[in-house]
Amino acid sequence: MILICALTGRLFSLELELSGGAGNIAFDQGSTTALSDPAVEGTFGPHLYPLVLARLSGEEAGIGYNGGFERDRITGNRLFANLKLEREYFSLEAGPFIGLFNTSKLPFNPGLSAALGFTVPGIIFANVQGSSTLGAPMDITGNYYVNTGNISAGFWVPYVICSLNMSVRNYTVRKNSNLLIENTLDRYFFSADVYSKNVPYTIRADLGFQDLKRSYTSEEVTGGSLERKTQTDTLRSVFMGFELTYTASSVMKFILGGEMPVYSWADQPMKDPSKNTFLFEARAGIVLTLQGGGE
Repeated sequence: MILICALTGRLFSLELELSGGAGNIAFDQGSTTALSDPAVEGTFGPHLYPLVLARLSGEEAGIGYNGGFERDRITGNRLFANLKLEREYFSLEAGPFIGLFNTSKLPFNPGLSAALGFTVPGIIFANVQGSSTLGAPMDITGNYYVNTGNISAGFWVPYVICSLNMSVRNYTVRKNSNLLIENTLDRYFFSADVYSKNVPYTIRADLGFQDLKRSYTSEEVTGGSLERKTQTDTLRSVFMGFELTYTASSVMKFILGGEMPVYSWADQPMKDPSKNTFLFEARAGIVLTLQGGGE
């Protein structure tokens, strides 16, 4: 659709967002033994991960569209594309995505995403979104599936947009014939987007709670019967975050954001992070508005 807009010379406006960053609020993705295993009783330690987002979005003939590449700490790499139909009070968005080189055995893993929104402009809004891969057989080593879900509801007050949000991200992989590993991040948080007329920046502040889990499921023969055994490492955190968006001109915006736990604790027997452990997530980016014209 983007190429059609450009090549036919019709009027169009596109936004290109490029951002990246890093964080360390993650489990060791190479681990095959739970820190909560009684034989280990290990301590949660930070593990660095990259964040990447490259997204192109726009609108043509009343239909919005976006596509790009994203990498996050739970779901890994994915290519995505969506179409969005928006009316006065409702919006509907859907499209495919592809998990990209997340395991060597399954370099391409297709899925679908969809979102539904309701808005009374200037008063209230609500959105629900979900995505899932299409179901690679999980008895094959190297196969994986991804599920995500987001729910938000909010309202406008003078110069502030307030919202309550819940999100779930899950990545499950067959590590070997007798080990299934599941990474899950559940988040519940309040957001406030602060803006002002004739001021070139906006600020978003977040405050919430999250559960970060990594589960190890194996099967073993006990007393002549096959039993499934699951061990789960859980790190819980109260966190704060912020994001600053500065509009430098009509064609350029800058984004700077960060997040860190105010307090974190582990479910026993996994031990809490040491007191001198610094956990964080930081990102920065740029948004370019590309204008095109007709003949």
